[in-house]
Amino acid sequence: MKPQRIEISYKTIIFTILSILGLLLLWNIRDIILLVFVCFILMEALNPTINKLESLKIPRALAILMVYVVIISIVSLSIAGVVPLLVEQTTGLARTLPNTISNLKIFGTSAIDFSSQFKLLETLPSEIAKTVLSIFSNLFSGFIIMVITFYLLIERRNFARHSLRFFGHDFKDKIMKILEMLENRLGNWVNGELILMTLIGLFSYVGYLVLGLNYAVPLALIAGILEIVPNIGPIIAAVLAALVGLTVSPLTALLAIIWGIIIQQIENNFITPKVMKAAVGLNPIITILTITIGAKLAGIGGALLAVPVFLTIETVITVLTKKD
Repeated sequence: MKPQRIEISYKTIIFTILSILGLLLLWNIRDIILLVFVCFILMEALNPTINKLESLKIPRALAILMVYVVIISIVSLSIAGVVPLLVEQTTGLARTLPNTISNLKIFGTSAIDFSSQFKLLETLPSEIAKTVLSIFSNLFSGFIIMVITFYLLIERRNFARHSLRFFGHDFKDKIMKILEMLENRLGNWVNGELILMTLIGLFSYVGYLVLGLNYAVPLALIAGILEIVPNIGPIIAAVLAALVGLTVSPLTALLAIIWGIIIQQIENNFITPKVMKAAVGLNPIITILTITIGAKLAGIGGALLAVPVFLTIETVITVLTKKD
């Protein structure tokens, strides 16, 4: 039996080298790719509103600037009204929470024995406050995102022409179909999450005030932010509120848990179905796995972007594999 010869052409070698170099390039510019992807999500979320304003005979550039002014005004008013109180209350919360946990008895055993399990909860308020302040203080990055999103929105209506130029007539329709589906799914996801986060934050704040819970502002803000993490987020928020409630009384802690359960039931059975009816509709298990993988790969940012990344990949595969 003659030994088989495996010949590798120079084209294969060149293709392999170029592929490796391409992957290395993508890895080195991953931060830029992430920035552009965030801008892309914002573009798809804002484009329907821009189109409606444009249909009212408002120039597209002016419509974008109007939306920007509204967003900046809302954010500025929120910062001016919430951040000073948030910093004050979060500082007190971060100072008292570790003592509360260490003095807590669970079936006669000090919770300090389980301190390693509570480290996330001990540092969560201060870390979230630092993250929020860091986000709002990083004006340069925000400015870059707004500029890139502005030009993406300006060029959004020309995407069909650009797709024809770069991908040809046969592939143009698939590219536009992908963009249309992403605009619908990502736009609905962003808008739905913002509505849910706002409602949960407001409901939590009202309940905490009624219960006489200390640090109502940061706790409500945490509950609103954690709403973006399905199922797990509300549980963490309820546990954190209960731990703070122990600084008042065991009854307050119990009522905080009950209020968290009530909010979650209202959210799951009434709010979320209405808000997300026309949105992404991912299976909860897939959502949790996606967020967990994103958090493992890229921390908090990966967890927040895990769902839109999954939706983008799923949409692209669905359109490209669909038979005409």
